[in-house]
Amino acid sequence: MDSSKQNFNPESFIRKELISFSPYTPGEQPALSTSTIKLNTNENPYPPSPKIQKAVEEVIQKGLLRKYPNYHSRTLQELIAKDYDLDPNQILVTNGSDEALRLLFQTFVGPGDVVVAPDPTYSYYPVLTEQMMVGAKYQPIPLLENLHFDFESLKKSKGKLLCFAHPNAPTGIEEPKETLLELVQTFPGLVLSDEAYIDFTNETASLIPDTKDHPNLLVSRTFSKSFALAGLRVGYLVGSLQTISWIRKLKDSYNVGILDQVIAETSYADKEYFKEKRNLVLTERSRLKSNLESLGFWIPESSTNFLFCKPKPGVSPEELYLSLKEKNILIRYFSYGVSKDYIRITIGTKEENDTLFQTIQTLL
Repeated sequence: MDSSKQNFNPESFIRKELISFSPYTPGEQPALSTSTIKLNTNENPYPPSPKIQKAVEEVIQKGLLRKYPNYHSRTLQELIAKDYDLDPNQILVTNGSDEALRLLFQTFVGPGDVVVAPDPTYSYYPVLTEQMMVGAKYQPIPLLENLHFDFESLKKSKGKLLCFAHPNAPTGIEEPKETLLELVQTFPGLVLSDEAYIDFTNETASLIPDTKDHPNLLVSRTFSKSFALAGLRVGYLVGSLQTISWIRKLKDSYNVGILDQVIAETSYADKEYFKEKRNLVLTERSRLKSNLESLGFWIPESSTNFLFCKPKPGVSPEELYLSLKEKNILIRYFSYGVSKDYIRITIGTKEENDTLFQTIQTLL
């Protein structure tokens, strides 16, 4: 080795904005071989479409893995566009919805720009704002005491970009579509409706159809939750033709692999299986909510695949989270803001939910 390089310090070359970064903190991911009951990252408790296996085998048998995938994920674009009566070019298929968010921020958030969001909502938004490394500012608007959006304050806010999860996370609360569209109309910049959990509520709740009449509106979706494909990383972004064309300029050349595309296409097309498993989640959500409420928990009505639970007075949410972890049951606890008084529980299978409930009974 060159002796002059022995004391090389890469930190002296790092952009100064990166030094003080606080990266995104995901939920705990135990080894796949463990027997842990994992109810902390809002994954689907049921397997994805059984038609996937045959579709993957066909790709392998035809030797398609040696070839690059379609640059635009065209077949998936067309499937989604048909459902919403959109031009396929209004849809940008991405490597998980997080890539869609990053591309959106990279395209529009510049030096000194303001990103507005209700607080709490998806915790990746402030991280992304900082990761742009351009001095953009993040402006959180606290929720009301009832955990709903403070629409009056949001409508008065000014910024380049407004982001919110619809339904919201971590609360699980769904805001009225008409009120959200009024906010879209009022806000002076771009608006992102992040619909990672939209499939667990009313089928007409999505704002995707409204992108036709609101050119400043974008909607992100993911295959991670309702399609049970969190391990695959496929999502998409919907907006006007002009907006999506600008964002597309920043995407990687082949951002979604051929297996990812085929699996997502197969899952999306298997609507009967999708509805069957979604309905199981909804049934278990209602049952677990009732059971926990019988133990004194306060839980707002959820439109997602998780519950935001406030234990009865005298019970520490953090201690309950830690006690469950000792018994190999993972839930989510956020130690800041209004969330510090709650635990978030992903809806599991009937057996997982029963074990969770029985364990909590013994701990209280």
